[in-house]
Amino acid sequence: MLEPSHVRYVRDGDVGVITLARQPLNTYDGAFHVDFQEAWREAKRDDSKAVVMLAAGRHFCAGAELKDPKPAPDGATVLPAPEEIRLIKSVMKPTIAAVHGGCIGGGQRMVWPCDLIFCTEDAFFRDPTASMGIGGIQSHLHTWFYGPRLAKEMIYSGGRLPARRLYQLGQVNRLYPDVETLHSEAMAFAHDVAKQNPAALRQAKRAADITMDIQGQHYVTSRMDELLDEFPQLKLRMID
Repeated sequence: MLEPSHVRYVRDGDVGVITLARQPLNTYDGAFHVDFQEAWREAKRDDSKAVVMLAAGRHFCAGAELKDPKPAPDGATVLPAPEEIRLIKSVMKPTIAAVHGGCIGGGQRMVWPCDLIFCTEDAFFRDPTASMGIGGIQSHLHTWFYGPRLAKEMIYSGGRLPARRLYQLGQVNRLYPDVETLHSEAMAFAHDVAKQNPAALRQAKRAADITMDIQGQHYVTSRMDELLDEFPQLKLRMID
């Protein structure tokens, strides 16, 4: 069973709903990722026809838990980042990330593999890792999804990349005025999509994903270790 303090997975008819529920900031650690990955496995193996990932609390995800991180329970296995991304991408049904507040640091890798991204108008993406002495940990993923100039701006400055800018570039699908509207509209969209022929949706998703891989996207995750500095100097601190 999933532990409600971390991540919940429930069904709403034909739609699977993954809720990040480690309020108020939804920071992640080993214990969180065990629940998070199991939620996506459940979404993958059940007969839901679409999946919405949303969050309770102040932020969608404020990054890593640095104050009091909890390890994975004894006997549990946590997939490394590239494998977690592949797990989400392997769910062959439409997936929607509904993002409000901040999506910071490694929280972004939970969102990138989803098919669609809906945001509140005040949502933002941020990666302050350069101030911690590490610049390459996710720079390659930022570059693919945001483009090199926006990625460098965010990484160099540690500042916020507003969802509105990504919406203007087509990297965010829809913007909504508040969290309640975001969640209700994401669910309504998912239920509409779930009425489509599941085989047609799988075919459409597979075709789009293979096209991205032909353009080289799979190299970004399969060669992550090469893109990291060998001995980064970590200066970890809590993210504001």
